[in-house]
Amino acid sequence: MSMLSGQGLGPTSDGPRKRHPVTTAIVVLLMCAVLFGATYGAVRLLRGSSDTGSGTPSGSPSPCVTTTVVPGVVLPKPGQVTSNVYNATTRAGLAKRTSAELQSRGFVIGHVANDPLSKKITGVAEIRYGASGLANAQLMRYYVIGAVLVKDGRKDATIDVVLGDAFKVVTPQKAVDAALKKPTPVATGTNCTPSAKPSTKPSTKATTARPTPSPSA
Repeated sequence: MSMLSGQGLGPTSDGPRKRHPVTTAIVVLLMCAVLFGATYGAVRLLRGSSDTGSGTPSGSPSPCVTTTVVPGVVLPKPGQVTSNVYNATTRAGLAKRTSAELQSRGFVIGHVANDPLSKKITGVAEIRYGASGLANAQLMRYYVIGAVLVKDGRKDATIDVVLGDAFKVVTPQKAVDAALKKPTPVATGTNCTPSAKPSTKPSTKATTARPTPSPSA
């Protein structure tokens, strides 16, 4: 009788033990966390590799950025600019007269002669400059409205004003002062074209040989 009563007390240990619901939930959460962490790490690694490959390489040219500035503030003063003045027309004495006018405006004048490149320029003028003379050329274009900037391989900051057939006079100083005070879009960066120019459409230029005989500068 007592043995039968003992066998009826509680469950037997022969069957499988059921896991507690709380323990099961914790195990599932841990597994999800491990899986999420591994996935997140892999995505970050792949994204980092992609960004490195698609970014701008070190030492590449800087992009062209346009800002609005007052030209008279950022450009040099005439006394800081040395300019040669050349005549590319058949009008005798044009370079001499123009260089005298530019000198009276404060520019430092270098050589005065016929165009050493012997070009025929049908437009107003060419302003030739090197890499370190861009700002000087930009300033001069306010005095020679319609001139075209032409970059060459010179190493110094000097510029050449090469007068063409359409050139008439140096811009009046009042007009120059007003233009230099006007806010102007200016592009900066190694991939930019020259900027900080007056709002006058530049004349076209020709590169055929100049006529003979050559006039006096």
